[in-house]
Amino acid sequence: MKTFKYTLAAFLAASSIALAIPLTVEAAPMGDGMAGCRGSQGMHGPREGLPRMMKKLKLTPEQEAKISDLRKQDAELIGAQLKVMDDSRTQLHELQKSDTYDEAKIKALTEQGAQAMASMGQLRARQHYQMMQILSPEQRQEFDAQRERMMKRWEEKRQGRPAS
Repeated sequence: MKTFKYTLAAFLAASSIALAIPLTVEAAPMGDGMAGCRGSQGMHGPREGLPRMMKKLKLTPEQEAKISDLRKQDAELIGAQLKVMDDSRTQLHELQKSDTYDEAKIKALTEQGAQAMASMGQLRARQHYQMMQILSPEQRQEFDAQRERMMKRWEEKRQGRPAS
C-alpha cells in the first residue's frame, strides 16, 4: 500500500510538473529563489512563443497566435500567484529563524501560500484546456503521446533513487 501511495504521489507530482513547466517558467519574475526565471527570460528562453511541447505539433500560424495570446493573457495573473507563493515561503523561512514560534503567523502564511498555489493550479488547468481546444484531434493525440513519453523518461530516471 505504501508503494502504491508513493507511486500515485509521484505520478501526480510529475503530471503537475509536466503541465506547470511550460506555463510557469515563463509566466513572470520570482523572488531570489528563482533567479534564473527573472525578466523576459524564463529557464527555457523568452516568454514569447509557444511551450516546448507545442512547437513539435506543426501548428498553423493562427493556432500559434491563439496559444501565444492565451499565455500572455494569464501571464500576469500566474506571475502574481507565484509572487505570493514566493513571498509566503520567504516569510516562513524568516519565521523559522526567529527565537519565538508564532503559530498564528505560520498558519496564515501557509494558508496564503496554499491558496495562491490552488489559484495558480486553476489558472493553469483552464489555460491548458483552452490550448487543447485550439489543437486538432490529431495534434491533441500527438501532444498526449509526447507527454506520455516524457512521463516514461521521468519515471525511468526516478527508478533507482531512494524513496524519501
